[in-house]
Amino acid sequence: MRKERIAVNKLKFCPKCGTKLDPSERFCGECGYDIEKHDHADSGNPEHLRAEESHEAVHDTVPEPIPVSQQQDKKTGKSQQTAIIVLAVALGAIVIIGGLVFWWFSRGSALFNNAMSSETAQTKETQVTLGLPSYSLNEGSYTAEQKVVINKPDGEGIQVYFTIDGSEPTDQSSRYENPITLQSNTTLKSIAIDQNGNKSGIKTATYNITIQPPATSEAKLESTTATEASEESEWEKFGTYISGTWKITYAGRDYYYQFKNGILKIADAPEGTTDAGEYIEFTYSYDITPGNEGTVGIVYAEGTPLAIDCKPLGDNAIYINGYFATYSTSSFPFND
Repeated sequence: MRKERIAVNKLKFCPKCGTKLDPSERFCGECGYDIEKHDHADSGNPEHLRAEESHEAVHDTVPEPIPVSQQQDKKTGKSQQTAIIVLAVALGAIVIIGGLVFWWFSRGSALFNNAMSSETAQTKETQVTLGLPSYSLNEGSYTAEQKVVINKPDGEGIQVYFTIDGSEPTDQSSRYENPITLQSNTTLKSIAIDQNGNKSGIKTATYNITIQPPATSEAKLESTTATEASEESEWEKFGTYISGTWKITYAGRDYYYQFKNGILKIADAPEGTTDAGEYIEFTYSYDITPGNEGTVGIVYAEGTPLAIDCKPLGDNAIYINGYFATYSTSSFPFND
């Protein structure tokens, strides 16, 4: 059995270089070794048989190479494992992001809104509401000219703004600096504003001012003919002096008074503009204060008195209820 096995091994491998040979080959294609000569020379050599057995044992223990298909399968397996790991990481990230979005809509937005509400509440707490201004004159009816002092509420850097036409005062209205003179029916409104923009409520007071005309009828009956003639002349002069259109600029507005043929027309517009609304119209009469050359008198516009002072003559200006009025050559706003 051993000799048979050794002979077979001789036919398969070159004894010199170990190259695998076909049974019909005599010479080794790699090293040119003569296989038949080797067989004859070593046929009775026991050591040769042991070398062959040793060579066979070494050959038998060499592991066969792993097939290429198995290597590719291992590579494919590793690629699949990598893809699975990447997919698992991506899915985990999606789950985390989805969880955060769900938390935001369920709880995060509520916490954000609460935080904003808290901040708004703190802002409101820092705002200060000022006290109302106060007036030195009580509301009511008066038969003579009145002056009103506006007192500021307590605080630092406070300024008072006011209106006398019934409109709501703002920081763009007239700023109070001196006592206000009331000579006709007036609705006085004021507001206090400090340096930080904090505001008070609006203080409102209504005053009815009716100035009584002087009692001159009895004096006229007792006057001499010369005096009557003089007063008649003054009366005519007064009518001439007040005739025309007069403009008063006050608190950011222009007020127009036109005395003409016993008709008084009154209109107003923003200061320096021609944006007047419709005018109001009254019939009027007048009386004079004798001894002033017809420069001082009172116009009664359907019962409402207007104190007129034309002194000094020649300056194209008069005073209406104490307000300085200049003569207007324009027909605005009466178009006549």
